[in-house]
Amino acid sequence: MTTTTLNNDLQKPQPRFDDLRGILHYVPQFRQKVFVIAFDGALMTQPGFASILQDVAVLQSLNIEVVLVFGARAQVRALAAKRGITLYNDDGMGRTDAAGIEIATDAIMRQCSELVADLTALEMPVAVSNALAVHPAGVIDGVDLEFTGRIERVDEESLRALLKADIIPILPPLGYDGKGATLRLNSDAVAVEVAIELQAAKVIFVSESGLNDPDGQRLAQISVAEAKEMYKKKDPKHDVSMLSKLRYAALACQEGVPRVHIVDGTLDEALLAELFSNEGVGTMIHADDYQQIRKARASDVPELLSMMQQSVDDAALVPRSRDSIQSKIKDFFVLELDGHPIGSVAVHSYEEEGQKVAELACLFVKRSHKNKSHGRKLVAFAEETAKQRGCEIIVALSTQAFRFFEEKMGYTVTTPDSLPTSRREKYDKSGRNSKVLVKALK
Repeated sequence: MTTTTLNNDLQKPQPRFDDLRGILHYVPQFRQKVFVIAFDGALMTQPGFASILQDVAVLQSLNIEVVLVFGARAQVRALAAKRGITLYNDDGMGRTDAAGIEIATDAIMRQCSELVADLTALEMPVAVSNALAVHPAGVIDGVDLEFTGRIERVDEESLRALLKADIIPILPPLGYDGKGATLRLNSDAVAVEVAIELQAAKVIFVSESGLNDPDGQRLAQISVAEAKEMYKKKDPKHDVSMLSKLRYAALACQEGVPRVHIVDGTLDEALLAELFSNEGVGTMIHADDYQQIRKARASDVPELLSMMQQSVDDAALVPRSRDSIQSKIKDFFVLELDGHPIGSVAVHSYEEEGQKVAELACLFVKRSHKNKSHGRKLVAFAEETAKQRGCEIIVALSTQAFRFFEEKMGYTVTTPDSLPTSRREKYDKSGRNSKVLVKALK
């Protein structure tokens, strides 16, 4: 096992006050919640693994109840190659014969010992738990899986007792049946079954790689349906380990775990960055409304003013007073991400000569959340709101974002004469010479 050197510690960026404030948003909602963290065995041989364990120590120091699960695919494969043994399966999903279970047991128990040693060096109290009641997986598709197991029950009481004593339970991907036989388990299945039984707030898969779209861009969040579809398609760009995580992530969410995260464990401080920032650095699979647009409330006004200030300073938005927002609060909508406001849009309505016209106004997204399609979602929401109000067209005024409206949202630049009379008067008085854009609502 490797450890982090002093030089590496000195090279780590120091936390900014903004980072610390962001973390403080999450601490109250995470305190006393159960997080099941499962990391791929291959990560245990990499230099950054010590940092992952330090991140776990940080979580425990925040009174988050942590359960650790580890995979062993890399270690099992390496030991089999060393002994000249051919494996039917190395990840606990397929057939495990007598030679395979011997290799798996030796590799996993050595791993377990090393992990306990590393955590003990960090002064973290841990205990290896046999809280899993398992039985043989049996015959699947005509194949006897022999020493591959399936989890029958999780001993919640014993795990709760350890957590209550501030001891971190460690669950290896092995189990023991009623006859005393040792069975190989899939670590992703272990993590999810434990999380379901403990009603965990999160499952975090710390993986050898992240989950990306076909263009190689990180998938920040996907729904349960999307995770199931990706697993079903078995896209060859996702290895068997990632497909397993997608399968069990969907199961976890369906069985009551609110969120599952897949994090690239090779990234520095990825675990904390994923958990203590709105956008994260990995992929979140969610069953609830992680991201939503809702009506603004009076209590949102200070936050709206604060968020808008940078756009006002950049002359992208008209300055607004607290009273002006408060007086039209019913026209404002807030985009929340994980319970925190990150953007807003307003929809004002006018009626002139029997025609209803909507104005999309005060569109902004926090600088830290730009270029993530949030603006498009807000515009689409505003258009749908205008339709529901019976408006036939929607207009938008912009000094700097008019290309976005034209190229991304299908708006057309027009003249100020297209504005309702009362709005045209305000336009002339402002002197901003904004571009006027219009779109027909179908």
